[in-house]
Amino acid sequence: MSGLFSNSFMKLGAAAAAREQMQTVISSNIANADTPNYRADKRTFEDFYKERVFASSSVSPQQTNANHLQGSSSQGLSMNLFNRSDDAQRMDGNTVNVEREMSNLAENQLMYELNMKILQGKLSSITNAIKEGGR
Repeated sequence: MSGLFSNSFMKLGAAAAAREQMQTVISSNIANADTPNYRADKRTFEDFYKERVFASSSVSPQQTNANHLQGSSSQGLSMNLFNRSDDAQRMDGNTVNVEREMSNLAENQLMYELNMKILQGKLSSITNAIKEGGR
């Protein structure tokens, strides 16, 4: 049974969850476009995806040098840098670029839909195999 749901299912699930988190981040940035001194959240899909993959796998990063930072895999990946300091600040201190955020939102939605189509195709092929095996 574990062979049916391979590592690719875990990765597709992690990607879908990361896309959902990105949707929240981008929506929050857009919603706060007129909030004075709001700093746009700059976390990326890769940040959320790595966090999900490390959280769902039994492999965790190991400290190989005494000078390396210690901590769990999720600590170092997501919560360190939220704000975009490299973005141009408006007069009110806000760093949200609405055009960029809307573009990111559209891209994220398309990638989420693609991810779900791939997952649906994998599940469909398993369903077909089960139906054919019953004959």
